Amino acid sequence: MDHQLTSPKLTHGVHCLNLRHKGMYVTSTPDPDEGKFFDAYDAAAYWCVETASGFGPDGEPVRPDCCNGERDCCKH
Repeated sequence: MDHQLTSPKLTHGVHCLNLRHKGMYVTSTPDPDEGKFFDAYDAAAYWCVETASGFGPDGEPVRPDCCNGERDCCKH
């Protein structure tokens, strides 16, 4: 498991270390002007490293807004 992956969508210490999205594996930088041209909508597909699916070990959905320290399966 590589915990060195970073993302502007995920905050270390807040989000679970097992939370992933494809942008973490692509070597590109986010466009700071993106909000000027598109609606603020996160279309990223997230998955859990532990389950390799869109649901965590607790059976709940995997997303930045719910993969945090409040879940028993969260790893910080």
